[in-house]
This record gives sequence, C-alpha cells and structure tokens, in this order.
Amino acid sequence: MKNALLLLVVLGIVGLVVGYFIFARWPITNEMIGIQDLLSQPQDIVGSLLSEVSQFAEIRRNILLTGAGGAVLGLVLGIVVSRR
Repeated sequence: MKNALLLLVVLGIVGLVVGYFIFARWPITNEMIGIQDLLSQPQDIVGSLLSEVSQFAEIRRNILLTGAGGAVLGLVLGIVVSRR
C-alpha cells in the first residue's frame, strides 16, 4: 500500500509538470506562461477579459487533468507492483 501511495504522489507531480510543459503556452506567441500567471486570479474586469481571451481556464483544466492521469497511473502501477 505504501508503494501505491508513493507512486500516486510521485506520478501525480510528474503529470502536473508534464502537463505544464505541454499546455502552458500563450495561444498567439507560443511562449511559456508563468506559473504565477496561471495560479493568480484576475483582479478587475480587464484581467478577467484577458484571462477569458487567453483561455486560462482551459489551460488550467488540461494541466490538472494530466496530473490526475499521472496520479491514477501511479495508483494502478502501485497496486500491480504490490500484488506481485
């Protein structure tokens, strides 16, 4: 069980990092979006409009889904390894 939880956490973090490098790019310039920009919430109407245009919600969702996929993979691998 320890292996399953350890692999869940490790592969979940790896999934988040991989998801960040795959999805965290500005739609127009294709440059990386800063982590602080992804984590912060818009403070005014201009910021929320910019956030909507730049698809931050979709980018965040894709990164989180990649991390969740890594965590599920880690759990499955941990269970398979512990049954051997």
